[in-house]
Amino acid sequence: MMGPFPVVVVLFSALIFSVSRCSAETIAPRHCNGAIRHLHIAVGKDPSTSMTISFASEWAFPDRPAPIAGVHVGTSPESLDRFVPEQEFPLTYTINAVNTKHGQLYYAPYQHHITIDGLEPDTTYYYLPVIGTREHYENDPMSLALKPIRGHVKVENIVAENKIMAQQEELEEGENETERRRSLQIDVGDGRPHWDGHGRRLPEAYNPTNNPCIDVYTPRSFKTAPSQETDKNFYPMVFGLIGDIGQVQHSVETLEHMRNHMKGIQAVVLVGDIAYPGQDGRKWDTFFDFLDDHSNFDEIPLMIAAGNHDIDKQQDRKEIFLAYENRFRMPRVHPPQLGLFEGGPGDHGVMPDGHLNMDAPYYPLPYEWGNGYYAFTYGPSRHIIVNAYADMSPASTQYVWLENELASVDRTRTPWVLLTIHVPLYNTFSLHHHDPQIFAAREHLEPLFVKYNVNIVFNGHIHAYQRTHFVAFNETTSTGPMHITIGAGGRDCDAPFQNEQPEPWIASRDESMYGYGRFSILNATHAEWKWVPLSPSDKHDFNGVKGNDDIHLPMLDHDRLVIHNQYHVRLNEERRKRRLHKTTNHK
Repeated sequence: MMGPFPVVVVLFSALIFSVSRCSAETIAPRHCNGAIRHLHIAVGKDPSTSMTISFASEWAFPDRPAPIAGVHVGTSPESLDRFVPEQEFPLTYTINAVNTKHGQLYYAPYQHHITIDGLEPDTTYYYLPVIGTREHYENDPMSLALKPIRGHVKVENIVAENKIMAQQEELEEGENETERRRSLQIDVGDGRPHWDGHGRRLPEAYNPTNNPCIDVYTPRSFKTAPSQETDKNFYPMVFGLIGDIGQVQHSVETLEHMRNHMKGIQAVVLVGDIAYPGQDGRKWDTFFDFLDDHSNFDEIPLMIAAGNHDIDKQQDRKEIFLAYENRFRMPRVHPPQLGLFEGGPGDHGVMPDGHLNMDAPYYPLPYEWGNGYYAFTYGPSRHIIVNAYADMSPASTQYVWLENELASVDRTRTPWVLLTIHVPLYNTFSLHHHDPQIFAAREHLEPLFVKYNVNIVFNGHIHAYQRTHFVAFNETTSTGPMHITIGAGGRDCDAPFQNEQPEPWIASRDESMYGYGRFSILNATHAEWKWVPLSPSDKHDFNGVKGNDDIHLPMLDHDRLVIHNQYHVRLNEERRKRRLHKTTNHK
C-alpha cells in the first residue's frame, strides 16, 4: 500500500433534480462511488478557535461498513502539518423509500462531522478531509496520517498516494467484487426505479449535463473569527442571511449571486426551510449536490435554524428532524433529545390522513438541544438560534436556556445580539396568521427580546421580504427589536399583502422579488442592513393584495439603511432621564 486513505477516483456525476418527459419527477442524487461529497463547514463553540468540517461518504446500506475519516489542516495549502481524526462514529438514518414497493427503505449516506479545535483567531487555514477503510485503521486512526505528513510532505504527495491506493485496491478487488459493482451500476436516463443485487432500491442516477463530483484532492480554506481580546479593528463584520431556499432555479440564482459577492462575509445564516424534501430522503441528497455545485459553504460557515419543512416526518413513521439533525453539526449546547411524534388525525396540525400539516404543524414537538437551539459569538455579535417547533413556554427547557443566554451577554464586549427564529412575529402578508408557533413566540419570547434589547430578529417561513421599524408589542419604539423576514431565497415567491396600506410598524415589504440580505456591523453603535433583490417572481411582477386583483403595487427594488444599536439608544435615554431627574431635584 502506498498511502493512508483509499480515496475513490470520481468517474461519474449527476445533476440536482429534473422532470422527466412524462411529467413525473425524477429524483437522482449524484453518485460519487463512495468518495467525499456534500462538504460544508460550521463554526465551533468558539468560532475564533474551532471549526467543524461536515461531509457525506457512501450510502449506508446494512452490509456497507462506515468509512473512517479525518482532516488534514494547516496554514498553507502546500503543508497541511496537522491531522485531526474523527471524534465520533459517522451518523446515518433510515426511513421509508418513497414511491417504491411496500417495505423498501432509504438509507442515508454516512455523515461525518469532525471538529478542529485549538486554532488561532483571525487566521486562514487550509484543510483536506480524507476517508479510509475502517477495518484497516480503526484501532489506530492517527496511523493514517503519520506517513504522508511526516517531514511536512506536501499535500500533492498525499493526493498522489491516495490516488495510487485507490487504483491498487480496485485491481485487487477480483472478479467477484467486479460483478458486485456491476450489480450496483445504474442505467442512466430512463427515469425508472433501479435495484441492486440485494433487492435494494438505489437513488436514481441523473447526469444530463455532466456536473462533476467535487474535487476531493484540492484543499479548501476557512478563516477563524477574530478574538474579542484582540486590539485589531475587526469592523466591518458582515453576515449573509438567506431563507426558505429549496433547490430550484431561483435558489441557484440566490446562492450563485451570494457566492460571487462573498467578499467580507464571515458566515451565512439560513433561517430555516432548507431542502423541502417532501418525505423523500433522496431530496436531501440532491440538495447537498446542489450546494456542492452552487455554493461555497465548504469555505464559509453555514449556520442553520429549524423550519417547518425540516421536520420531515413521514406519514407512517414517528421520527422527526432526522436529516436536519444528522446532516448538520452546529455548536450545540448538548446532544439532541429527539422524541417521537405521537399525534394523529384530530390533533391540531395533523391532516385527516395522518400527514403533518406543514403550513402549521403540531406544536410543540419533542425536540430539545442539538441543532435545534444554540448560540455562538462572532466578534462583536452574539448569534442566538431559537427553535420555533420546540416548546417555548416559560419553564420549558428552551425558554430557560434562552433567558439565561440573553441575560449573560456582556454588551460592553458583545454589543450586538442577533436572533434567528423561523416564524415571523410580525407579518404584513396574508399567510400564516394562525400558526400556533407564532402565537407562542409572541406571547412568551417577545417580552424577552424587548427586555434584553435584542437588536434584530431574523426569520423566514413566508416566501417574501419585510422589515419592521423598531417595534415592541405592536408599537414602534426606538429601543425595540427590528424584525426582518428573509424568506424569498428560492421557493415560490407569492405572498400577497393582507392590506393595501402597510401596518404602522412596517418599514419595507415586498412579495415580488427573490433575494437575500447582508448585515454589516460597522462598529459598536451602528450597523448596515441591505436587502439584495435578484429576480422577479414567476407569477407576477408587482405586489398584490389579498382579495383585490386590481391592485398592483410597485416592486421593491432595494432596501438599505444604517441601524443605530437600540441597546445604546436605551442607555442614552436612561442617562438623559437621570440628568433630567438630577436637574429637577436640584431646583
